[in-house]
Amino acid sequence: MRCFVTSAMLLPAVLAVAAAHAQEDQIFGKKSGTPTRGTITAISPAEVKIQSRGAPLTFDVKDILKVTFDGEPSELRTARDRALAGQYEDAVEELKKINAAEIGNSVIKQDVGYYAAYCTARLALTAGGDKTAAIGLLMDFFRQNPKSFHFFEGVELLGDLNFAAAKYEDAANFYAVMLRDAPWPDYRMKATVLQARAKSAEGKYPEAQSLFEQVLSSGLNTPEAVEQKMHATVGKAVCLSATGKADEGIAMIEDLIAKNDPTDATLFGRAYNAMGACYEKVGKTQDALFAYLHTDVLFFSDAEAHAEALYHLSKLWTAVNRSDRATHDRALLQSRYAGSRWAGMP
Repeated sequence: MRCFVTSAMLLPAVLAVAAAHAQEDQIFGKKSGTPTRGTITAISPAEVKIQSRGAPLTFDVKDILKVTFDGEPSELRTARDRALAGQYEDAVEELKKINAAEIGNSVIKQDVGYYAAYCTARLALTAGGDKTAAIGLLMDFFRQNPKSFHFFEGVELLGDLNFAAAKYEDAANFYAVMLRDAPWPDYRMKATVLQARAKSAEGKYPEAQSLFEQVLSSGLNTPEAVEQKMHATVGKAVCLSATGKADEGIAMIEDLIAKNDPTDATLFGRAYNAMGACYEKVGKTQDALFAYLHTDVLFFSDAEAHAEALYHLSKLWTAVNRSDRATHDRALLQSRYAGSRWAGMP
C-alpha cells in the first residue's frame, strides 16, 4: 500500500519544529548567520556560553551578530532585526509596545533596555538626534548592567557619539577602555586605530601617528588585523600631510590603493579622502577634488567617509567657482548625514 503525505499532514510537524526552535535561546554568528540553539548558561562582556545538543559551547562577543532568548516578546525580536538592518525608527516603535515591567527574565529585560539606548544612539549619529541624551542613556544602561555582553559594542558607540559631537578627548577615552579591557589582540588594534583617529581629529598629529605606527608594527596578521593595518596606513598618511610630509602621504595611499581590492568601499573611501587631504595641503585643488569625488561617486557606502568627502567638496567647488555644486553637496551633507560631525562644521 502506498502512503501519500500531503502538505496539510506535514504542516503540524513543521509548526512544532518551528515552535521548539522559538522556545530556545539562539546565538547567531557574524560570519555564518546560522543560529546555534540551546540554553544560554553564562554571559559576560567578552563571551556567551550555551549548552547546545548536550555540548557546552563558548562564543566570543566580537563574533556574535545577535542573541535571541527563549520567551522574549515578539516585538523585541522584530525590533532587534530592524535595528540590525539600520531601521532605527521602526525598531523604536516596536520597543514602545513592550511593557518591561511584565518581563520576568532579567536578561531579556536588559536587551529591551539596550536596544532602546542603541537605537537612540544610532539615530543621533545618523539623523542628528540629541547626542548628549543618547550618551546618557547608554551610560545609564551600563551602570545598571556592567556585565552585559553588549559592553564592547556599547563602549565603541559611546566613543563614536563623542567623536561625532567633536568631543575628541572623551571619544579617545572610551576607545581606550576598549583597548584596556578587550581580550582579543585584533580588536585592541581596532581600538588603537579609533583612538588615533580621535587624536588626529583633535589636531594631535604626532600622538596620533605614534598610535597608527603601533598598529602597523604589530606582528599579528589575521584578516581582522590586516584590515586594521590598512586603516592605520590611511590614518598615518593624514598625519604626514598635516605635518609637512604630504608627498610621503600621497605615496603611501597610492601604494595602498594599488595593492588592495576596491570592493572594500570603507577602506577606499577613507583612502581617497586621505589623498584629498594630502593634495589640499600642497595646494593641488583639482587633484583634491578628483580624490574626494572618488569617495562621493564610487565609495559612498561608509557614512563617515562620504560625509567627510561632501564637506570638503562643498568647499573645493567654491574655490573653483562652482557654487552650484558646492550648494548641492552641502545640502546633501546636511540632509543625509545630519548627525555627522562634518555637518556641524562651518
